[in-house]
Amino acid sequence: MGHGDFVSATDEHACEMALGSLQAFLHGELPEANADEIRHHLMICESCMNDFDIEEMISSMVKRCTGTPCASPALRTRITALSVEHRRSMSGGDVTTESA
Repeated sequence: MGHGDFVSATDEHACEMALGSLQAFLHGELPEANADEIRHHLMICESCMNDFDIEEMISSMVKRCTGTPCASPALRTRITALSVEHRRSMSGGDVTTESA
């Protein structure tokens, strides 16, 4: 992608290039110069901006649904205790929770 590839709002090729890079743009995976070009194109192309809004909403929903689950403090304590107990039984010796 060369500089200026996304500038024209009426050029179908520019729209295809912008939309083809949309996921990379949403996830911050593009070089800053390319991201700036897409930002500019989205500002002048209502059709692409509508597509961007939809993609952004979908990505946000997916991210919310696939967030990293966190174990409760009680579950963490229980898992640590089981891990220590298992290591003790495997080694036959005393294993402290610090090595967990």
